[in-house]
Order: sequence, then C-alpha cells, then structure tokens
Amino acid sequence: MKLGLCIEMAFGKLPFEARLQKAAEAGFEFVEMWLVDDSYKGAPEDLARQAEQCGVAITNTVVAPPDGAIGGGLTNPARRADWLARVRMTFDFNKRARIPATIVCTGNVVPGMSDAEMEASVLEGLKATADLAEKDGITLLLEPLNTTYDHAGYWASSSDRAAELVRRVGSERLRLLYDCYHMQIMEGDLVNHIARNLDVIGHFHSAGVPGRHEHYQGETNYPFLIGEIERMGYQGVFGLEFQPSIGDDESVRRVFAHLSQRG
Repeated sequence: MKLGLCIEMAFGKLPFEARLQKAAEAGFEFVEMWLVDDSYKGAPEDLARQAEQCGVAITNTVVAPPDGAIGGGLTNPARRADWLARVRMTFDFNKRARIPATIVCTGNVVPGMSDAEMEASVLEGLKATADLAEKDGITLLLEPLNTTYDHAGYWASSSDRAAELVRRVGSERLRLLYDCYHMQIMEGDLVNHIARNLDVIGHFHSAGVPGRHEHYQGETNYPFLIGEIERMGYQGVFGLEFQPSIGDDESVRRVFAHLSQRG
C-alpha cells in the first residue's frame, strides 16, 4: 500500500505546481487535489505534464464542495441539472489531466425533505453520475464526513450507510472513500468498520484526531491501523489529508516517517 498526500492542506500556501515538486521531494508518488476550478488555474494537459515531470500521479479531484453550495449536491433533486453539469465539467478535466478518480459528496440536509426523500435523491443522483462515469472511465469515491466539527448538516455521516448506497447502485465505477479522521469522530471501531466494507472501499483519507493535524498526534494508532488494512488485502493508496501544525516540510517528513514504522 502506498501513501498519498493531499496538497490542498499540506504545502497549501505554495503555488500549485510547486506543491507537486514538494510532495515528490518528501517521498510521495501519489498526490490529490480538490475542486478542479479552484487552486489550480492552468490547463489540465499542463497539469498532467507537470505531474509526470515531478514523478507523481494525481489520484483524484473533488466534484463539488461537501455542503452542495456549488453544484447543488446529491440530496437536492431540484438541482440535479446543476449537479450533472458540474460532474461533466469535472470529468472533462480529469480525462484531460489523466486523473482516474473524483470524490463525490452528498451535500447537506435539505430543509423540508424527509430522510427517506433525500436518500432516494442521493441514489438517483449516484446512479446518473455512475452512468456518466462508466462512459468516461472515471471512478467515483463517495465520502461520508463528520458532522460534529467540520461539516455540520452534511447528510452522509455513516460509513456503513454510505457503503450500502454503493452496493445498491451496483456500479464498478462507484466506490467508498473511507476517511479515518471523519469516521473516528463519528463511529470509532475503525478496523471492524473497514473490514466489513472493504469490498467497496476504493480510497482512504486520514488525519490525527482530534484537530486534523499530524498522524503521530492524537488517539488513532495509524501504524497499527495501516498494518491491519494491508493484512486485509487492500492495495490502493492511503491518503494523508491533514493540516500541518508545524512547518509543512517538517510536518510532512515526520508523518511519512511515522507511518513507515508499520510492519
């Protein structure tokens, strides 16, 4: 299993292109970014060339912000056209930049809608999005988040429920993104949650709990957790999406060394 670095949080004060080089110098072969029309301003083809020159692969983007402020999210059926337009724009960027996957967030609870109505909307939207993903060869990563500290009002806050949605859609192009930081806050019992949903997990995120800082801080034993995930047979990328609490270079170096202790 390889480690990947989210360069929106670590090295986030640098120009985007410089972040690619910084990540490579820190020992990472994989990086990830967020919205395709935000921190990176150039052409997607240029991004692909820059990543290749640095020796890193960009694993994924993000379709829209978690709350659905842009694109409307999946919970709101009245904005389905906005959502699908956003999906098509993101897929076009991904294909041109040679990025194989993108993160899908459900959006927030919609006032006046029941939970069952929102679930039906999310399923309908996921199916429509997965149809497009199958045609374009893009993998979707559905991400549940914590509503306690970072994403108040977000609809999908359970990994088990999100995994069941993935199974119900039944597309090879839809997978679960298991964020160890968010799910430690919402559920705990990480090893058992991961074990029972590994069949649909396509990517991991992680950070220290509490605070979303370095992995060597807090209540989660990440070297142990990563070792357990490897023993389960996961061979994908384990993403580090954390906010450095010290200088970025030192922070990333220490996290990389800490997580390399597993064995």
